[in-house]
Amino acid sequence: MNAYRTYTNANVTTASGPRIMMTLFETALRHMRTAQTAYARGDYRTGGDSAERATAIVLGLQATLKHEIAPGLCEQLDALYSFVVGRLTLAIGNTSELHIEEAERVFLPIVEAFDQAVAAEAAPPMAMPRAAAL
Repeated sequence: MNAYRTYTNANVTTASGPRIMMTLFETALRHMRTAQTAYARGDYRTGGDSAERATAIVLGLQATLKHEIAPGLCEQLDALYSFVVGRLTLAIGNTSELHIEEAERVFLPIVEAFDQAVAAEAAPPMAMPRAAAL
């Protein structure tokens, strides 16, 4: 386990900000899906633990919003994250896979949009076509 922890720490300290954010998004989704599956099969302990982990990540993402840089976007994301956290909290309290599904349905487009933005930012600029020689 010590080697795994060393590897994980190395990845976190050397990864770019967008890569770390993407890892958080993916991990939150994985925990939501684990919780949903666990609740569906009656494994309430695993479901609750996974939903709590997803909640902690989403709250962390919410805390990183920089309202002074992009107030409109941050206001929208803040509301969406609050909805997701609310649904995850309901899922934990009611051991409900339905609430997890609702949280994921709202969270997934945020993850996909962030992934697309990171990919677009990382893509090399397109070369301008050369003018045909006369």
